[in-house]
Amino acid sequence: MALVDWYILSMVCLAGAASPGPSWILLVNSVVKDGRKAGIAFGIAHGLGIFVYAALVAFGLMILISIAPWVSLVLEFIGLLFLLWLARSMIKNSFEIDSVNDVGSDWMSRQLLEHARNGFLIVFLNPKVAVFFIAIFSQFLISASSLQGKMIMVITATLIDAGWYIFLALLLTVPKFKIHLQLNAEKIGFFLGFLLLIVSFVLAVNIIRTFF
Repeated sequence: MALVDWYILSMVCLAGAASPGPSWILLVNSVVKDGRKAGIAFGIAHGLGIFVYAALVAFGLMILISIAPWVSLVLEFIGLLFLLWLARSMIKNSFEIDSVNDVGSDWMSRQLLEHARNGFLIVFLNPKVAVFFIAIFSQFLISASSLQGKMIMVITATLIDAGWYIFLALLLTVPKFKIHLQLNAEKIGFFLGFLLLIVSFVLAVNIIRTFF
């Protein structure tokens, strides 16, 4: 892959990662609820989810979605239920947020796994991510037809995505923002949960339109 092509691919992947959506909401919630480590765990797992779809697309294994569109629909429906469950949990937890400094290491480990799970599933249960990579990667597969070229594409998409969310987690936990988040944790948690509920409603409408 030529350097110019790699640069263009990187900018497109960055634009995709930086686009606001449910992942942003969950990342902010992770940081507000459990701090910097939770945000980093979310970012790494989110990047892993991107890696799965990017690899499937780069190596031509996403043919199942084109042959059986219902697979995509099922994933979207499960993703909708997941978002609704998260929205409910976020709103509920906004009334009982604890300080991350008052909990033990075992509890924190479980929380980090929870945030990592959310980061992975928010990607894996969104087949539109595959559509994004099909549209993007198809522009570069000629210049990156070798195994090495395809791996460069996949790794680039993965590192940019994970790096972006880790950057956001670090940005949100600088002292100036961290104090504000801690003072308004309950309000922010409730707002994010309500916002995710609205996003879920919009997704539900889109799924219903697909059926009919």
